[in-house]
Amino acid sequence: MRHVKGLLARSVDVVELLAAGSAPLRLSEIAARLDLPKSATHRLLSELVSLGWVEQETAEGRYRLTLRFALLGSRGLRATGLPELVRPLLQALADRTRELARLTLAIDGGLVWLASAQGAPAGLMYQPSMDGPLVLHATANGKAFLAALPPTRAEALAREGGLGTRRPTPRTLTDWHALAAALTAVRGRGYALAEEEAESGVTAVAVAILGADRAPVGTVSVAGPSLRLPPERYPALAAALAETAAALGAGWPVGRVSQNRQTESAPTPL
Repeated sequence: MRHVKGLLARSVDVVELLAAGSAPLRLSEIAARLDLPKSATHRLLSELVSLGWVEQETAEGRYRLTLRFALLGSRGLRATGLPELVRPLLQALADRTRELARLTLAIDGGLVWLASAQGAPAGLMYQPSMDGPLVLHATANGKAFLAALPPTRAEALAREGGLGTRRPTPRTLTDWHALAAALTAVRGRGYALAEEEAESGVTAVAVAILGADRAPVGTVSVAGPSLRLPPERYPALAAALAETAAALGAGWPVGRVSQNRQTESAPTPL
């Protein structure tokens, strides 16, 4: 029996779909991706347009979010006090390691990029895109996050994220047993590694940020070209990350930013 969503839930689905990509979408694309009739999709979009949350391009009729969402998200994020906490700590980490430092936020059982700071000299910078969700089983941030969760929850989230089917590089782990062993290693040494698993030629080191209830609210990482991040650097990078994560966790706004569901079952960049 097909589950019929309410109007609010379907409106949220439309908003999340439009927010997930950088390119505007046609009515037919939105209806197909959300498995909705075109007539119902058109009514939803028309209402969102009339309220000022969505706009339609005149040339080809594609739909996109207006800047009202970005402004609303920015105001909400500032209200938490998180930007003031994150910016100096992340920049200090980047300066200390002389690499790219990044921070993620845990939302609905996944991670989204929140902020970054560059510490590498000009001409030697590694500066990847921070669009879209992270692949949990392929990234250092993802492994640090999963290692801080109960094993059954970690396995479920990894499989939902494409474990076994999504393989960004030939070195990406493809089965749960291998990932479970990697997560055990993360817990033992206190930091996670992704050695050319998410992107060829790139290594990252990450640790989880734990909130007041010791649940992971996000992660912080350092990444750069593998030639510049040999294993000899891992202990020093991990120590710097641990200090930053502890400072972030101590000042994290309790219950007002992340939404990490740990039962057995995209913020504006800073």
